[in-house]
Amino acid sequence: MKTLVLCIDRDNDFGEKAGCTSPIIGREENLKAAQSLALNDPEDSDANCLFAAISTYDKLDDAEIVTICGDRNVGIESDTKIAEQLDGVLEKIKPDRLILVTDGAEDEYIIPIIESRIKIDTVKRIVVKQSQTLEGTYYLIKRLMDDEKLQRRFMLPVAI
Repeated sequence: MKTLVLCIDRDNDFGEKAGCTSPIIGREENLKAAQSLALNDPEDSDANCLFAAISTYDKLDDAEIVTICGDRNVGIESDTKIAEQLDGVLEKIKPDRLILVTDGAEDEYIIPIIESRIKIDTVKRIVVKQSQTLEGTYYLIKRLMDDEKLQRRFMLPVAI
């Protein structure tokens, strides 16, 4: 059974920032695209998502990896491009199953489009780890909010 590892870039960061043309098919082309995006915009989570897709692909035997990009105008225009590219990829590769690798809720809006064409075996969500400073601040605020006196002092005015 052939597995398609699919990475979605709904807002076309790979095209806009890295100059890649979609669909991006094959491990080497996807690796080049991920490196290019990471070098052009190190903070973009799509690069990490694609690296995770490549890692997933490397663990499979009979598989292919593809990245499909939409359009910066996220919505009907973007989703139409994704659907057209997906149809072409499915016809060319003829996979039996699909693993979707995504970096968040924005890309997951297209799950119904994919499921109308092929069964999704699993959705792998990639969450980029935060910096220690940001994470530390979050936990400090959380700990302070556990104190009832501070809750009344800060939360009551916000609630009112």
